[in-house]
Amino acid sequence: MPVYEYTAIDKTGRTIKGTVDADTVRAARSRLRQNGIFPTDLKEASQAHKGLALRADIKKYFQSNTIPLKELAVVTRSLATLLGAGMPLVSALNALIEQSESAAAKRVLVGVKEKVEDGLSLSKALSSYSKTFSRFYINLVAAGESSGALQQVLEKLASHLEAQYELIKKIRSALIYPAIMLFLSTAVIIVLFVFVIPKVVDIFLKQKITLPFLTKVMLGFSHFLVNKWYFLAIGALALIIGVKQYYKSEKGRRKIDAMLLNLPLFSPIYTKIVTARVASTLGVLLTSGVELLRALEITKNIVGNIIIREALEKVREEVREGSSLYSAISKTGVFPPLMCKMIDTGEKSGQLDSLLVLVGKNYEKDVKASLDALPSIVEPLLIILVGVIVLITVISVLMPMMELINIVG
Repeated sequence: MPVYEYTAIDKTGRTIKGTVDADTVRAARSRLRQNGIFPTDLKEASQAHKGLALRADIKKYFQSNTIPLKELAVVTRSLATLLGAGMPLVSALNALIEQSESAAAKRVLVGVKEKVEDGLSLSKALSSYSKTFSRFYINLVAAGESSGALQQVLEKLASHLEAQYELIKKIRSALIYPAIMLFLSTAVIIVLFVFVIPKVVDIFLKQKITLPFLTKVMLGFSHFLVNKWYFLAIGALALIIGVKQYYKSEKGRRKIDAMLLNLPLFSPIYTKIVTARVASTLGVLLTSGVELLRALEITKNIVGNIIIREALEKVREEVREGSSLYSAISKTGVFPPLMCKMIDTGEKSGQLDSLLVLVGKNYEKDVKASLDALPSIVEPLLIILVGVIVLITVISVLMPMMELINIVG
């Protein structure tokens, strides 16, 4: 695409210079005017300027255009507030651009505003930034535009994003304490095997005491940690890469996703998280006026677990063939009975959308309660694990020590 060099006057009356990409001079002039820039001189750039423009394009390519979930929730809430106050869409986007402190958010919002000024709807403009705006987000906005209730839909969307962020934050904070405990436990074990055992055993060897089998095993592992630690590092790295590659295959992903739904201690929390996301997403879509089959399609595509995704696809097919949502979702066997019963009640009462939102909120509360209880479960397990290792280490040291005492005695 040709690059044009311009001298122009902006909205404040200042003279500015720059470059713009466009197919023709007319297109370049039109694009500048849409951005409030009025060119007084416009010509195709020289090769040097094209090189600079190319470097700028490369830099732009590597810049992040993703908005963090928390900031996206704030942007969505602010846009809903501005539209609710009667501000036109372009003016509202300009206000968001001015107040945004994130470079990524500014770039995305500027791009969206330009596309809206070019005549695209907000949902079409958002679809150009799929890394930031999910299909769920875009379809909700489209539903709001078609129903004339964009501001109300954005309010619901903001609430949904805020709930998702709070849940993710809760999960991360709940994992911090177990991670610290695991780190400290590992540090204690390393200190024992790298520093304590070699020095103690060295005393026994100097006294020419025959080491018991258990002590030899502990000493062998200690020597391995000290002298061959890189094998462990390589093995751990190979395991991580291997699991990632295996997960990329359809067979591997299916097995790992199925395992996540059946792991002791972990699977109940994981199932609640997935259920909360499915119910709340489906509920928000339905309350925003999205048709059930379309809502199921969108919900299916935002779920990461392939087992759940395939279950939702089966539900969608059965609903298309005339089955009730309750009947279809009960047959999958992957969703909790309580959720299925609430769906049945919602269909019979005509309040399916609001009951699904309620189910999502209830499961989010359950997840938070389970995460609050997680440290009390993990801490004793780690203490027992470290205690067993320390006990074995002490026994392996005491056995030859008793023999040394007998010799001295």
